[in-house]
Amino acid sequence: MTDTIPQPPDELTPGLPPGPPPERSTPLDAPASRYLSAEGKRLAAGVRTLQNRIRELAPEAERRGRLSPEIVEAFTELGLYRACAPIEYGGSALGARDIAEIARALGRGDAAANWTFFVGTSLRMVSTFPKPLVDELYSRQQGHIGPLAAGGSTFAAVTGKAVRVEGGWNVEGKWTYVSGNHDAAWLFGGAAWTDGNRSGHALFMMDPADIEPVDDWHVAGMMASDSNSITTTKPMFVPDHRFIDMSELPMHLDSAAERFAGLAYQAKTRASMMTATVLNMAALVGMAEGALEVFQELAQKRKPFSPPYDTIAEMASSQVAAGKAKALLGVAGATVLQYADEIDHLAVRGEDYTGDEEAQGCTDLAFAGQLAKDAIDLLLRILGSSGMALSNPLQRYSRDSGVILSHGAMRLESLAEISGRRLLGQPPFKMFAGGLQDKGAQK
Repeated sequence: MTDTIPQPPDELTPGLPPGPPPERSTPLDAPASRYLSAEGKRLAAGVRTLQNRIRELAPEAERRGRLSPEIVEAFTELGLYRACAPIEYGGSALGARDIAEIARALGRGDAAANWTFFVGTSLRMVSTFPKPLVDELYSRQQGHIGPLAAGGSTFAAVTGKAVRVEGGWNVEGKWTYVSGNHDAAWLFGGAAWTDGNRSGHALFMMDPADIEPVDDWHVAGMMASDSNSITTTKPMFVPDHRFIDMSELPMHLDSAAERFAGLAYQAKTRASMMTATVLNMAALVGMAEGALEVFQELAQKRKPFSPPYDTIAEMASSQVAAGKAKALLGVAGATVLQYADEIDHLAVRGEDYTGDEEAQGCTDLAFAGQLAKDAIDLLLRILGSSGMALSNPLQRYSRDSGVILSHGAMRLESLAEISGRRLLGQPPFKMFAGGLQDKGAQK
């Protein structure tokens, strides 16, 4: 028997109008789909059914500075906020590939919707803390609408302050960028602590009833992420069991596999922290996909200012832009999923990234996010001024992507410097999770 290569038909199949290639009704399986779980697929599919509604409510959410209660309730009912909670506490403990697919679907609808999911995935870290804290954390899970925990100023240069007192700590300060603080059952914040002659950096679990939100999240993008500051009006007592010394954080993360089942808790410290970067870069890829979807629809309807075509879709420049945007988001998506699969693979093997691998991986992921933003901005530029209307999702994708990539742990140039030092034989900085200050190493 001879192998033959099927030849294309001489003519187009009758009945199919010219136009963009149709999406597969049954997408090809991902090459590393062994890391996708049934629960992860269910959550991603559930998000896709909500995409249009998320996009419709996004302008209102920007005006409120918070996601619509309808969306928060839908996410809670879907189980999105439990995606990274331990199985032993009623969660799904999903791995990095599942998280990436969910974030990609959320980003396609709206970036702020993904950010509330990002807030919810903080359970991967805080659930590894000692049992008394974790038991109290999950005591508020039943009936709660929204993420269980939110936090801010964990690794920032400036944090709160804490002084040792009998049975606990007097904590005071202001914590910035506490995304999702209005909907969280608990709040976490970093603080520099002193105990006599001893000092260090810690993370505290705080009751929202003891904290005042500050209306200071007035920004150009990610307006609906509820990333306001929170503050104390007087010293606040926090009991000992809600105190975590940041120098012990790697120990907690690396011991998680002994306490909990599920891929989320098999990942070691560096790989576990890199999952957060994977999540956000996956969302940026989803945002670029959403932008291309919007562009394809509008290009068929809008007439260009110049040159004299009937529709924007007929412009050669539009066609080139669409092709380039598809390629940009494709390359970005492949990079993100490669790292998602690597994280899960290392978790299964009980291994972690080296410092060099982590530094370069964070840089690679930030570069992938920049490619996704480049795709969004290219499409917005081609569409023209109509894309700048606040009712148009394209401008929001562009603004939101810029704010995400300005995050301290996702700035390409800063991350490239960190990895570049290693490449050129310079002593590495004492950093944690690629671009974050290692608070545990600071005394």
